[in-house]
Amino acid sequence: MKLRGLTIKVNPLFLLILFLFFLLEMAVEALIAFGLVILHELVHLLIAYRSGYRVSRIEIFPFGGMAEYSGLLEMEPWQEIRVALAGPIFNLIFAFFIYFFTYSGLAEPGFFLSLLLQYNLIIGTVNLIPALPLDGGRVFRAFLVKNNGIKRGNDLALKVSKYLAISGIIMGILVLLTGKANLWFLFFFFFIYGMINKEEKQLFYYILQYLTRREDINSNLKISELSGQVVSATLPVKEAIYYIKPLKYSLFYVLDSDSNILGIISESRLLNSYFSHRDKDLLMKDII
Repeated sequence: MKLRGLTIKVNPLFLLILFLFFLLEMAVEALIAFGLVILHELVHLLIAYRSGYRVSRIEIFPFGGMAEYSGLLEMEPWQEIRVALAGPIFNLIFAFFIYFFTYSGLAEPGFFLSLLLQYNLIIGTVNLIPALPLDGGRVFRAFLVKNNGIKRGNDLALKVSKYLAISGIIMGILVLLTGKANLWFLFFFFFIYGMINKEEKQLFYYILQYLTRREDINSNLKISELSGQVVSATLPVKEAIYYIKPLKYSLFYVLDSDSNILGIISESRLLNSYFSHRDKDLLMKDII
């Protein structure tokens, strides 16, 4: 479905869950959940828009959504943190106000308000779990990318996310066997694991997009904080670019086998060499 240039896609799993809710005569619960997920995503889009990003596509999942931005938000740590936290904070603030009004006597507690409180708390807290593609996972990744570079930061975030998802699946099976949980808990972590694999497959394209954009930024560079990287002369260029840090400009000090400096390669020269050479097994010593 398209709305003023914005493509909105509803994931089949989300439709399946809505259908199950209706079969279980939980239509009100389904509509509240759907409405809160939409509001959660609209808050993300609003903050992204105010930060200078344009959204072309959004996909709604059972526990949130995923948007495609005009810029590469995944590689800009502080912006990603700001946009990612906006959704859960909205839900938790919403829950706080419902709790305040109902339990302070300003509003009559009832079925509808209880559901609003419960679902806002669930959406807000679940999305803070530090596993991709949840908002908490995006915040966690942003800190890792900021401190460890593009490739290493993303790899670490994906690895931790997988551990959390697998731990959740194992825990879900164990508590299900004891009769202390339901299938939703287990389904949630299976869903998260599947989405992590999807993120992993898209990582290479994220990095290529980012590096292309990085070349344009460097051409208009006025001043930037410096990051120095000491690398071996035999390191492939395609590996060196993964250590470029988003908020700093990188210089690579290239050492030979005797630890002598062969030369210094700027980030701009590194990127230019990567994109201009057909040989993707190019080594650092080849561009000295």
